[in-house]
Amino acid sequence: MSETEKVEVSADGQKETEHSSVSVAPTSGPAEEYTIVHTGKPKGKPKKWVEEEDDLPLVDHTAPLAKNSKKTKRLLKQQQKRQQKAASKVRNFLELPAELLQEILGYLRPTDIIRLSQLNHATKDFIQEQEGAIAKDIIHRRYWVLRRCLPLPVYFEQVDQASKAALLNPSWQEKTAINRKPYQHIKTIDPENVCSCPSCLLAWNNLNVVLDLAHFQWNLNHREPIPMIARGTNPDWNIELTDQHARIVQKAMDSPLAYAALLQTHLNTITGTLLRQTRPAGMAQKQPLHRHNKRAVPLPAKTVHPNLLYYLTEHDAMQEDDAFLEREGKPSYEFPFHRDNYYNLLAYVPNRKWNKEEQRWVYYAQGFHERDLGWIRERFAPDLASTAPPTGGEDAVSAPFVARFAGNLKT
Repeated sequence: MSETEKVEVSADGQKETEHSSVSVAPTSGPAEEYTIVHTGKPKGKPKKWVEEEDDLPLVDHTAPLAKNSKKTKRLLKQQQKRQQKAASKVRNFLELPAELLQEILGYLRPTDIIRLSQLNHATKDFIQEQEGAIAKDIIHRRYWVLRRCLPLPVYFEQVDQASKAALLNPSWQEKTAINRKPYQHIKTIDPENVCSCPSCLLAWNNLNVVLDLAHFQWNLNHREPIPMIARGTNPDWNIELTDQHARIVQKAMDSPLAYAALLQTHLNTITGTLLRQTRPAGMAQKQPLHRHNKRAVPLPAKTVHPNLLYYLTEHDAMQEDDAFLEREGKPSYEFPFHRDNYYNLLAYVPNRKWNKEEQRWVYYAQGFHERDLGWIRERFAPDLASTAPPTGGEDAVSAPFVARFAGNLKT
């Protein structure tokens, strides 16, 4: 068998084949001719058949194109500027506006502000700078009643010269000698440091009593007797305690925030005392015994008082303000001249009386300081040889106040 093949290359580079004829001579019989056609290799690569699974999830691998044009960069910068303006640049609460930060701090308790001032120097400086405004907001929101019932005394150096001479007159100091007779729980006032007019004397005594009453709340809550002091003696622990209370009162006279903290202490004393008078129904709490009491039988549970003073509830106590003191209740006319009075003292809220006709409290502590100074100047000025009795006007109003002040101080 013989075979011939002729291959030509076309102009487009593809191979072309011509038909070739092959003749085969059989061993016997006539010869037969066959034509073989060569088609060549198929164009392109062979297709690969891949079986696709319909269950596989589609994954998006597209990515944003690179933004390299000047216009795109300019728009991107403008967008970043708008985002920076919209985003807050405040990284510290001290960077807030002073008015906003003052408003926020006005909702806190005085003790919270004092603790916050110990955070760092910047916070301390801001609180000291805005102390008056912050304390004013706190007192207005939380201690509106107690502020009018427990006013601050005035420093002697803040009084005018004519009143200073009258206050230091021996005749006036002799009339206030009953106040110089020291109480066991109150430090004697210094007439050259604090004004010794009747209103300031009462304010000094009330604030010291408030602190002393708060000091012995643990004894009252646990039915522990308050330590008694023998007549004519003054132990060291009592001297240190009264000196500490006097320093706190003077601090309150200097710092509005310290004055707000003092009012907060007295409010906690009032709410704690009133809620101590009741017991939940069905709960007989076990009372602690005195360490010197060897009785095996515990003290009986307190009786339930259906009419609580000022109708105080747990919700009122949780509010931590003195709004409940505006309700009708018992006035505090008697001054607790001894610590024995603490056992029966529920709420000491002086300098007010209940008006039955108008059904509201009337506060009379404000404004008496100037009237008392005027009354003292007229009668105890150094250039006056004698004192005349009051005839009328403001003198007729101030004189009963002085008499009432002396009556409250009698022990």
